[in-house]
Amino acid sequence: MAGEGSKKEMEFVLTQAMRAGNSVKAQRDRLLQLQRRLQRLQAGPAAQDHDARLGVLATDLFKVYFIGLEYGARTLTTCIRFARQQGVLLSRPTMDFAVMNDEQLHDALLALAQQFPPRPTTRTQAIDRAMAALLAIKLLEEHLLPRCVECLVGGKAPVPGKPRDPCPGSVAAATEGLAKVDLSDATDTAKTGSKPRNADAARGGGGEVDKALDYMYRASRIVSVAVKHIDVAVAVLSRFLDPKKLASLTELCDDHIYISEDGPYPSSD
Repeated sequence: MAGEGSKKEMEFVLTQAMRAGNSVKAQRDRLLQLQRRLQRLQAGPAAQDHDARLGVLATDLFKVYFIGLEYGARTLTTCIRFARQQGVLLSRPTMDFAVMNDEQLHDALLALAQQFPPRPTTRTQAIDRAMAALLAIKLLEEHLLPRCVECLVGGKAPVPGKPRDPCPGSVAAATEGLAKVDLSDATDTAKTGSKPRNADAARGGGGEVDKALDYMYRASRIVSVAVKHIDVAVAVLSRFLDPKKLASLTELCDDHIYISEDGPYPSSD
C-alpha cells in the first residue's frame, strides 16, 4: 500500500475501522446500562410485571447485538477484507480459533489480548487487532448475548446470519416482534401492567436472572476487549495519514455514527 494511490485506500480502511469503533463503543455503553437494569430487577422486590420487564430488557438486549454489534461486525469485515486486497497480510494466529467452542473462545480471546505487541507500529499489526475485535464481536452476537436473552425469556434467540427458529418456543415467538426489532408484547405489558395472552406458554422458560447476569458480565468484558483492539487499530492506521486529513475523517465518522435504527440510546433508563 505504497504510493499516492494507497492514501485513498488507507483512508477507506481507517474510515471503516473508525465507524466500527464508534458503533461498538455505543453498544458497550448500552450493555452497561442494561446490566444495571438487570441488577436492579434482581435486587428489587418481585413485582407483578416482573416478567414483562424482563421481556422489555431482552428486546433491548436483542437490538444491541442483532443490529448495533452486527453493524460493527460488518464494517470491520469490510475494513479487513479491503486491507487484505491491498496486500496487508494477517499474522499467523497463535491459537486455532476455528476448533474452539464458545466457552473456550471466551477465555482464548482474553488471553490473546495479552499476547499482542504492546506498541504496534505496522499495518499488519493494526489489522490483526481488527481481526481480534471481529472475533470478539462474533462471540458476543453468536453466543454470549443470545444465551443471555434466552435466560431472560426462554426459547431460542435469533443469531445474525443464521436461520431463525420458527418453532413456537423460540424467543421470536415469545416476544413476537423480537426478530423484527419491534417492541414486543412484553413492552405492551410493561405499559398496561397485564400479561400478554399465553405469554408463559410461548416463553418456554426464562426468568433465570442470575444466569443471565453471568452472561452479561462476560459480555461486558469481551466488548471492552473489542473496543480496545479497535482503538489500537485506529491509532496505528492514523499514523499513515496527514493530520489534517485525519481530523477530517474523524469529524466525518463522528457526524455519521450509527448506533441503532432508533438513533442514540437513552442516557439512562
